Amino acid sequence: MRKIIPILLAILFCSCHNNDDQPTPDTPDQETGTFEEANIDKQKILALENDINNGKYNIHSLLILRKNKLIYEQYFAGEDAVFPTPVGKVPHTQDSLHDCRSVTKSIVSACVGIALAQGKIKSVDDKIFDYFPAYRQYATGDKADITIRHLLTMSSGLDWNERVSYDDPANAERQMLEAQDPTGFVLQCKSAARPGTVFNYSGGNTHLLGQIVERTTGMSIRDFANRYLFQPLGITKFLWSARADGIYWMPSGLRMRPLDMARVGRLYMQQGQWKGQQLLPASWITQSTKWIVDSDEQNVGYGFQFWCSKPQVAGQQVDMAQAEGNGGQTIAMIPSLDLEIVMTAGYYNDVTDQANQVLVRDVLGAVKK
Repeated sequence: MRKIIPILLAILFCSCHNNDDQPTPDTPDQETGTFEEANIDKQKILALENDINNGKYNIHSLLILRKNKLIYEQYFAGEDAVFPTPVGKVPHTQDSLHDCRSVTKSIVSACVGIALAQGKIKSVDDKIFDYFPAYRQYATGDKADITIRHLLTMSSGLDWNERVSYDDPANAERQMLEAQDPTGFVLQCKSAARPGTVFNYSGGNTHLLGQIVERTTGMSIRDFANRYLFQPLGITKFLWSARADGIYWMPSGLRMRPLDMARVGRLYMQQGQWKGQQLLPASWITQSTKWIVDSDEQNVGYGFQFWCSKPQVAGQQVDMAQAEGNGGQTIAMIPSLDLEIVMTAGYYNDVTDQANQVLVRDVLGAVKK
């Protein structure tokens, strides 16, 4: 369900806790490189750039990194939205925060991995109701066997419908947003399948993951991510939306700079290492970006809150993992090619998946080998 995720009601978001008043760091640690040394067709990328500037595509930023060198970085004006409100044409720059939408899910997954490494969470195979004792009345039948692993892989089996329009009151994510107790709303859902057997994209699963991090660490998801992920990566400017009651929106609430999204991707490309620190266990990186379950999209799988696919690049099939959000937000990683691509765009609720087509056809199509 990566193509369409909710347009939610702005009135419920009255607080956006952020580091927006912090100075934006320079990026001297990011070495740059050339198209030639990266073996990327410069003319194809420049042709894409021209198409974007001429209005053919509503792409807002494109960054290409290979062998840990920044090969290309460009920002474009385009129609945009600040979750969930359209804001018209925006002149995006290197310093602009951009909606991440469901890239936020992958950040929540990283927080789970960090809490696990700290011993706050015991195991991904723990049953989730062990972390929600006040809701044990809902731990009936197959639901009693739902584990953290099932939440991570979107295979909890909970009855959850994000297939209808987000203007429809029957949409489950809209209902969760509007619920007085979002956690209780998710946990009371009926069981539709045995845990681990059926993929069903659900922001409710991600909400529970974030709640587990908060309950085991005693910190908000925003503060935990800031201390143990963003600050070590040198990310000082971001925003994480919260409801009026202070509950952070786990499925899609983050706004970040594309360069900082690239830092997250580099961390994963470097097996969790950053400047001599092991911020995430290498084993967690491997599990997170591995095709664990088949999704409901053709030739696309899912790991721990990451999408997985096998595109053809330079005549060979490669494994690609993506943190991906509605509208064309992506951190795409192909370890075998030492290639990372970050894109932000304004294709919100686009059923044609235009942004991902640009990524595969135009950007990956420019990679020679």
